[in-house]
Amino acid sequence: NQCLGTLLGTENKGMSGMFVMMNEARQLVGQQGFCLATTSYLSALNYARKRIQGANVKAPEAAGVPISQHPDVRRQLLTIKAYIEGMRSLIYYSGSCFDTVATSNDEEEKQLTTKIIKILTPIIKGYITDKAWEVCSHSVQVYGGYGYTKEYPVEQLLRDSRILMIYEGTNGIQALDLLNRKMRMDGGKPFLEFLSRIEKSINEAKATSGMETQSEQVADVLKSYQDMVVNLGQAAMSDQLLNALAQATPLLEVTGDLVFGWMLLWRATVATKALEKGAKKKDQDFYEGQIKTAEFFSNTVLPVSLGKINAINRMNGAAVEISDASFGGK
Repeated sequence: NQCLGTLLGTENKGMSGMFVMMNEARQLVGQQGFCLATTSYLSALNYARKRIQGANVKAPEAAGVPISQHPDVRRQLLTIKAYIEGMRSLIYYSGSCFDTVATSNDEEEKQLTTKIIKILTPIIKGYITDKAWEVCSHSVQVYGGYGYTKEYPVEQLLRDSRILMIYEGTNGIQALDLLNRKMRMDGGKPFLEFLSRIEKSINEAKATSGMETQSEQVADVLKSYQDMVVNLGQAAMSDQLLNALAQATPLLEVTGDLVFGWMLLWRATVATKALEKGAKKKDQDFYEGQIKTAEFFSNTVLPVSLGKINAINRMNGAAVEISDASFGGK
C-alpha cells in the first residue's frame, strides 16, 4: 500500500520550518498564562472585597472589614495586578510588532522587527508562564483555606497554569534560547536595539513630571543588566562556559523583571500625562492605579532584580561542579 504525502516547506529543512510554527505557539502559551493569571486575579479580588474577617487595625473596636482592607492582602493583590498588567502590555507590544511586520513597506524595519519578536518569544513563553504560576498561587493564598478546595475556581487555575511552564519547550529551554541564540543573533545588534527601546521609554518618563524617581529605578536595573550581559557573554566564551549556562534561567527571570519594569513605567508615564491633561472622572481611578502599580513594582521587585544580577555576575559553578554522587539518593 503506497502512501502519498505532500511536502510542506523545503526538503530536509523540516526542523527550521517547524520552528516558524513553534515560535508562534510559544507566544500563545504565554497568552494562556496571562489568561489564567488574570482570571485568578479577578476571582481573588472579588472574594477579598466580599470576605469579612478581622478588624481594621486602626479601629479594632469597629466591626469586621473585608480582607481587601488588610495591608498584607492588599500587597498580594497589588503584586498580582503588577504582573498581569506587565503580561498584558508585553503581549500587546509583541502583537504590535507582528502588525508592523505584516503592514510595513520598509523591508529593513520588517526584518529588524521580526528579530525583536524572536527576542520577545522566550520572555513571553518562559517568564510569563513562570509568573502566571506564582500569580495563581498568590490568588489561592488570598482565599486562605477555601482557595485550596475545588468549590472555588483558583484551585483549578493554579493546577492548569503549571503545565504551561513545561510544554512547547520547557522554560529552561526558553532560557537557553535567550542566552545562546537570541542575545547573540546578528552579532547582538537586534538585542541592543531591544535594550535601546527600553532606554527610550526611560528617557520619556524622566521628562515627565512626577516620574523621575521611577524612571531612575528602572534605569539602574537597565545599566546593571547591560553590564551583566557583557560579563555573561565573556564567561560563555571562556573556560567558564558551563557556569554561564547555569545562569540561563536566572538571566531569563531578570530579563523579564526588566521588561515588566519597562512596560509598567511606560503605562505609568501615559497615565501621568493623561491626568495632567484632565482625564475624565470615570478614568481617574484607572490612571492612578497604573501609577501606583508601577511605583509598587519599582520599589518591591526591581531592588530584588539587582540582587539577581549580582548573583549572576558571581558566575558560581557549584551546580556544574558537584558530583552526581554528592546529590545524594541511591
